Amino acid sequence: MNAFEIKDNILIKYHGKEEYLMIPDGITRIGEYAFCNRESLCTGIRQIKGVYIPEGVVSIGYSAFRNCYNLERVSLPESLVRIESFAFRNTNIKELAFPDNLRYLNDDAFYYPCLKKVSYRGVIFSPVYECYARLNISHVMKSLRTDKVSAMELLLQTGQEQAVIQSYEKFISRKNIDRLIQVAIEQKAHELQLILTDYKYQHCKFQDIGEKFKL
Repeated sequence: MNAFEIKDNILIKYHGKEEYLMIPDGITRIGEYAFCNRESLCTGIRQIKGVYIPEGVVSIGYSAFRNCYNLERVSLPESLVRIESFAFRNTNIKELAFPDNLRYLNDDAFYYPCLKKVSYRGVIFSPVYECYARLNISHVMKSLRTDKVSAMELLLQTGQEQAVIQSYEKFISRKNIDRLIQVAIEQKAHELQLILTDYKYQHCKFQDIGEKFKL
């Protein structure tokens, strides 16, 4: 029997016993509950430790890998656009690189205490899940696409100044540099404030006066 049950390019269910999987080419969606048994309180396939998801997959469905407790590594394709709720809930994934094209990530898709490092669009940060300092990953990712000042502010609010410093050029444009500096001041991120101010005067502030007034 084929280990992968596929219908209309959707991976419906995995029936195999491998620890490391390469999902077949041609799949466009990983269906809900594909790697767990929904009839028995969503018992995940425990032997799975790593999964390679090929290009062409655009979505990972509800509870697809839920309760696959030993799952540590997942390779996500650039084609991926959506990750639904509980898709990787209660797995052991510690680091994950999200593709630049990802547009929707449900906040309940991952088990935060396990997920230690996230990268998206060149910015690397750590998820935080505490009563008074919860970092909403999806909000950061949306802001990195639409308003990088807001993304920087969200990271600073959860104590991740060093994460911003390591990738500060990913946040900067000529139009937003003053707003970024103001946010750094408001969040008391003094080292970042100095770095941004220096960047402004090195790259954004001064122009060749002769060129400016050339007739």
